[in-house]
Amino acid sequence: MFAETEPSRSPLFITRIAAFTAIGVVVGLALVAVPNVEGVTAVCFMAGFLLGPLAGFICGALTETLFAGFHPMGSSIGITLISQVMGMSITGLLGGVAGKLFSSVISLRNALVIVAFGALSTFQFDLLTNLAYVVMAGFSFSQAFVVFAAALPFAAIHLLSNLMVFSLIVVPLLPRLERTLVQS
Repeated sequence: MFAETEPSRSPLFITRIAAFTAIGVVVGLALVAVPNVEGVTAVCFMAGFLLGPLAGFICGALTETLFAGFHPMGSSIGITLISQVMGMSITGLLGGVAGKLFSSVISLRNALVIVAFGALSTFQFDLLTNLAYVVMAGFSFSQAFVVFAAALPFAAIHLLSNLMVFSLIVVPLLPRLERTLVQS
């Protein structure tokens, strides 16, 4: 993981968070027409992994606020927006935790851990957003089970697509991005 001495006071740190945020929004918009397939999770996770948990958390919050708050197919509002922002902030934070615990050097063990963190990030995001829907709609406990059961196919697509994104893009990209950050 790349870390600066006083990261929260560095203009470079803020610029890097802004860059990851912009990339996250653009990647999200690029895939907006494909249901349950997205790259925002990967970008926010990589921000945390490379810049640290604080940067990942901030990047997740900013990216999801901009992406979900101004979504071209309809903006999220209220508890739904809050749950999406929380979920993506946690994703960035999980990226930061993974970056502190594991190296970006490509090995089978590191790759599996990074993909597992991606799966956990996707799962917690889907759980929070589906729970927000249940709360917002005022459903009973038994109705909540129906909602979660109906959401399973969509969550499965989301999880499988993110497993592919993390396996095929995030794992190979992290060491390259880390080298770039160290050189600049």
